Amino acid sequence: MLLSGELPDVLTEASVAELVDLAAAILDADELVLFHDCLRTLSTEGMRAGRRVEVEGAVLTVYEG
Repeated sequence: MLLSGELPDVLTEASVAELVDLAAAILDADELVLFHDCLRTLSTEGMRAGRRVEVEGAVLTVYEG
């Protein structure tokens, strides 16, 4: 899955909820939980281009476009 748009400096609960809502259209329930966990990790450890987070085998990478 690739989400495009401006990268927020900080992931707030509202921005995480918005991303999870978008992802819900294409991910199944288990994938959605992993995606949310990855976002939660990014929100606590920082969002920056090149950042890679792995949670239970799911990988979420932030790219600068």
